[in-house]
Amino acid sequence: MRIVIIIMFVGCLLSTNLQADHQPDNRYNVRGYVLDANKDGIKNVTTQILSEGKTLRSIKTNADGYYSLHFQLHIDDSDRVLNLRAGRNEAELHVNFNSGDTRSVRIHEANFIDGKFIEGAIGGFRFPTWIYAVGGLILIFVVVVFLEKRRKKKIRLAKYGTAGKQTASKHKAKKARRKNH
Repeated sequence: MRIVIIIMFVGCLLSTNLQADHQPDNRYNVRGYVLDANKDGIKNVTTQILSEGKTLRSIKTNADGYYSLHFQLHIDDSDRVLNLRAGRNEAELHVNFNSGDTRSVRIHEANFIDGKFIEGAIGGFRFPTWIYAVGGLILIFVVVVFLEKRRKKKIRLAKYGTAGKQTASKHKAKKARRKNH
């Protein structure tokens, strides 16, 4: 009985004729941030992508001011001009992609910072490169100190046995008294 159910289930899966709305090579994504003068995100700004006055996609920015608009463009849409509107800010986007490349994800980074349009990815906070070297040296120092303490503890345990801590501290006290006299 189980075999019959499995065969029917697999048959139903194979017989369905579901297709995506568009081919993967037609997907296009415009994403970015809408930020104020302090580079803080502006929430709930309606962001639209328009072509010849028609809205292709529309979305509101999240709490960080981020938006991502997914829509489809065809191979012949390369070099097309689209309009991006974020609140009262507007900019022209020049679509440019390699029509022969059907595998790469087509992403257009478009940002508004204090009303100024900036194309391309905007970087967040980055550490200066010297921080990595200093951090590496500090890490090496911490590891060496830890290993040295561990080595000394093993030597002490081997020398004084399991009660080595008590014996070792008595031994240190005797040494200290000898130095003082």
